[in-house]
Amino acid sequence: MAVRVLIPSTLMAVIGGEREVKVRASTLIEALNALAEKYGDGLRGKLFDGEGKPKRLLSFYVNGKNVRFLKGLETPLKDGDEVSILPSVSGG
Repeated sequence: MAVRVLIPSTLMAVIGGEREVKVRASTLIEALNALAEKYGDGLRGKLFDGEGKPKRLLSFYVNGKNVRFLKGLETPLKDGDEVSILPSVSGG
């Protein structure tokens, strides 16, 4: 199934300036892995830590809902779903 992934501006340079990418995936983790496979180590290093887990400073939403309140990385996706990647904002 094709899902739409919205790319934050902080990651756009790594994937050639695209704002939106379509990938085939049935879960969120499959979508993230498909992105990393498609765009290589540059994007993989921005999405995943050294243990292969998504970086803590990234939040993921499926159709506007935070996956922390769904099934996390195993959140199911269906054709036409929208995945948003949002970097955390911090400062002092």
